Amino acid sequence: MTTSEIAVDETWTVGGKPHGGYLLRSAVELALDEDHPHPLAVSAHYVSSPDHGRATVERERLRTGRRVASSRVRISQDEVVRAEVLVSAGRLSTAEPYWTSGGGPPALPPVEDCPRTPAVGPAGIRVGYFDHVDLRLDPATAQWAVGRPQGRAEVRGWMRRADGAATSPLDLLVFADAMPPATFDLGLFGWVPTLELTVHLRGLAAPGWLRVVQRATLLRDGWLDEECLIWDSAGHLVAQAHQLAGYRLPEA
Repeated sequence: MTTSEIAVDETWTVGGKPHGGYLLRSAVELALDEDHPHPLAVSAHYVSSPDHGRATVERERLRTGRRVASSRVRISQDEVVRAEVLVSAGRLSTAEPYWTSGGGPPALPPVEDCPRTPAVGPAGIRVGYFDHVDLRLDPATAQWAVGRPQGRAEVRGWMRRADGAATSPLDLLVFADAMPPATFDLGLFGWVPTLELTVHLRGLAAPGWLRVVQRATLLRDGWLDEECLIWDSAGHLVAQAHQLAGYRLPEA
């Protein structure tokens, strides 16, 4: 087991707390090596709410194989566990799929017709990671922003790094947790803390804008699921994510 320290960047915020996808990227990056440079499957349990500042990262290599290296990564602050992550790493490519079910990326309006999501929302809550992530929501799935939620629990849009750089596999981990909660389209605008997040990386992303869709299937007992699918500019599915998160109904 190896132990190191990282700085949790205060610019990657969601309402003053570190962004879960950014925290996941910080953990997974330490589990990669020259022979296994890309995350293939990542599963994170967010045990307690993290803070900005220093964090301790413990990495344990569970197995090193020819194609896959498996590791466990733990992020702690002041001896309190913040996240526990299992990582299977290997090597991704830009090869054409051997087979696909045929489901393609969502139809979206042109990027220029989709306004960029600001880092400060209408309620004054700062979402600092939108300084790093350029998100252009499809207006048809952002009617909740003007008081008209559609009740479909789905949001779609274009996404890329704010600096315009090509998307890396580690960026995809961030993007898989970067869409607004699907609960917004149900008129629920409260905090949606992630309990568990699993991301499967399916290939190296071609340069250019990504198309992203996120949707929920069931809200029950204060918990909801969210599925996030990401396609690259070539129309290839490059990431699939599922998470279980909490929600609160407004008080009667």
